[in-house]
Amino acid sequence: MDVLLVNSGVYGCVVLLLSAALFLLMQIKQDNSLIDIAYGPLFFFSALFTLILINTYTPLALCITVCMGIWAARLSSRIFKKNWGTGEDQRYRAWRNAWMARGEVYFIVRSFLQINLLQGIIITLVALPFIVATTTTETLSLPFVIMGLIVFVIGLAIEATADAQLDAFLKKKKTDPDTSHILTTGLFHYSRRPNYFGETLVWWGLAIMVLPLPYGWIAIASPLLITYIVTAITGPMLEAIFLKKYGDEYKAYMVKTSYFVPWPPQW
Repeated sequence: MDVLLVNSGVYGCVVLLLSAALFLLMQIKQDNSLIDIAYGPLFFFSALFTLILINTYTPLALCITVCMGIWAARLSSRIFKKNWGTGEDQRYRAWRNAWMARGEVYFIVRSFLQINLLQGIIITLVALPFIVATTTTETLSLPFVIMGLIVFVIGLAIEATADAQLDAFLKKKKTDPDTSHILTTGLFHYSRRPNYFGETLVWWGLAIMVLPLPYGWIAIASPLLITYIVTAITGPMLEAIFLKKYGDEYKAYMVKTSYFVPWPPQW
């Protein structure tokens, strides 16, 4: 347990330092939405620096680091491409206006605490599969690693496919006025949040890999946290926005289509 606590502390400190450096860049660029682009890379680079600092390069820790790198590269490049040239995201702009109304000092402190520090804490908790993998040199359990990799790849494929379908739909929606208000085809025919479902599978896969290790059960907190965030916080926020914007049309979609787990629609 001592090693787990130490390695958790090392990873958390690295995340905090990288988040602080990012915070300075965000203030220089006056764009707090840069945190969205950096979210994935923070996992990966924090893992790399942690491996160097603790001088531990077990096969399982390296495997999970590579998996996080692949996941982070896809996520970050997508958000970068989506946000390039658009300025600060409207969510962060709304926060900026509200917080700046209470003074610049308040804005700076609130921005760091709510955006950078909170994200850093979440990242450290979600990265528990990696942290657990660094705590032992025991031989990895190949069946669990293979099973975890399968779940990880399936989750990444679902998430990437859903994001690509959503991006294509939004692009068409800008140029074709006859496009439906709501995406109901592809994976969105079976789930209202297939990309969120894929994201949770990514972290369930990584947690499965370390399950047989000492304290491996602690890593389950990672996918549980992600699942809670996307099903109880982020998802409902989007649902409320869409209900307000599209009314009965979205209500009909909700009745027919599973919220999270892909499932044949109730037509």
